[in-house]
Amino acid sequence: MEFSVKDLLSLSSLKNAIVLSGKQYLHKIVKGSTIMEAPDITDWLNGGELILTSLYPILSFNEKEQREFIAKLADKDISALIIKTHRFVKEIPQSIIDEAEKCKLPIIQIPKEVPYVDIMYPVMEEILDIQVKRLQYYKEIHDQFTALSLANESEEKIIKTLENLIGNPVALFDRNFLCLATTSPHLTNFEIVEKNFHVDKSELMKFPHYRQVVKYYEEKEKIGHQIVVQIETINHIKTYLLIGEMNKPLHELDFIAVENAATSLSLELVKKFAIAEVDKRFKNDLLEQLIEGKLPTNLLYHDANLIGWDIEGAFAVVLFKIRKNKDQNLTKKTKRRISNGNEETLLDESIHRYLPNAITGNKSGLKVVLWRVNVESEQWLNKIKDRVTSIIDWVKKQDNEIMIQVGIGTLAEDVNNISDSYIKARDALEYGEVLNGKESITSYSELGVFRMLGQFTNSEDLKSFIPPSLQTLLEYQQANKSDLLTTLKVFLQCNQNATKASQLLFIHHKTAVYRIERIKEITGMNFEDAEEMLLVQIGLKIIELLEREKINKY
Repeated sequence: MEFSVKDLLSLSSLKNAIVLSGKQYLHKIVKGSTIMEAPDITDWLNGGELILTSLYPILSFNEKEQREFIAKLADKDISALIIKTHRFVKEIPQSIIDEAEKCKLPIIQIPKEVPYVDIMYPVMEEILDIQVKRLQYYKEIHDQFTALSLANESEEKIIKTLENLIGNPVALFDRNFLCLATTSPHLTNFEIVEKNFHVDKSELMKFPHYRQVVKYYEEKEKIGHQIVVQIETINHIKTYLLIGEMNKPLHELDFIAVENAATSLSLELVKKFAIAEVDKRFKNDLLEQLIEGKLPTNLLYHDANLIGWDIEGAFAVVLFKIRKNKDQNLTKKTKRRISNGNEETLLDESIHRYLPNAITGNKSGLKVVLWRVNVESEQWLNKIKDRVTSIIDWVKKQDNEIMIQVGIGTLAEDVNNISDSYIKARDALEYGEVLNGKESITSYSELGVFRMLGQFTNSEDLKSFIPPSLQTLLEYQQANKSDLLTTLKVFLQCNQNATKASQLLFIHHKTAVYRIERIKEITGMNFEDAEEMLLVQIGLKIIELLEREKINKY
């Protein structure tokens, strides 16, 4: 709904007008009209103006100046230049016509008998009429989508209304481009051929959007065009409104409808987020009661039933600890920002993907999952580990800077034992980091001797398990003590293979051998004594535990 130069030529006052240049560009939109009174008119133009002149202001211009003036008008993106002849000029200079053709600017010649007002008044009337119709349409559409929001209608109803208004199928996708709702199955099965992030001026709206060329599989690989509108709400939640131009291209009024639909969907998402937050808090409170074991069983079942949780049967508590790899973040923070601080959101999405009906919550900065277990299967722990690996792999694909560590508790055969499984999962998480690293998956049953060491709350009691030979190395007062301790640890991890140890430590083989010999001299360790080496390895783990305890205090 725009007034173009082509529409202008249909006015009765221009029935004798002659188009001298730019015949291929009569689609230019007329946004207003003005009379050229002086040659500096280009300083006051905004674009889209229809300029009327007798060329009197530039009569003194030579050919070069005429060409430069026409180029300036074209740079200002005027819609057309209407020139009245036989008043001050008998003929329009060819240089002006040629330059206008070169600059894609329509020049229209009119007889001297045609008053400017006979052109300007009808033009402004048409433009104002279009603006009034646009405002009326905007109000009508705005009221329609507002009514949908007030009636608490679903996303499906909103996009169906939009489809009826614009005559094209519509779909809604989540941040990972998984379809949430669609009015046509064709919009869920396509391949992107090309993306075009240039936005045409006729498509201006407050929501960021872009176009893309796609290939529809269900339409015999038919090539089509789509418009993708990004809707972002609170907490950086993104969804994408996709319009397939399968029936007709979108025009200006269609974009008014799209913008109002996007606003309505944004409100719906905010509302859903608020409801979900309240629901999450209630569920989290109940989960805390379960893992703390303070609420009577009958109340637990009552509250669980209210929110649709089935807590009958056996469970194992699984804890996820999530963090950013700080070293990678320092070097890559300008290159990749996929998660944008939403590591927990990615983990939630992944858990929901692989465990859609799982009981989940948060406690003390950890993601808690009550993992339903089939007690008849002896492989229940391996099955949990396999699924946990899939959950972590999906998150890493979205952002490889995220680090996730997992602790798995013991089997709780009913709700009364869930608190014990939670405590064991915390131990598995804490000692698993010492044993296996910050991205490990550790079950309580794998802790071995650490299950016993974990019972000691007094650090002095733990120190008593450090063998004398290792204690001697700890008390060694030379600058290379740290190197000797690291070499001893890696050497034992490599089954006393000095070559492998030197490779892991990035030192020369002779350096590794020298350090081992030096350790023997200082401590008197007998590396042939299996029992002593076991005590030394336990002692090294105790040192790690004590160091971790010291860090946690600060």
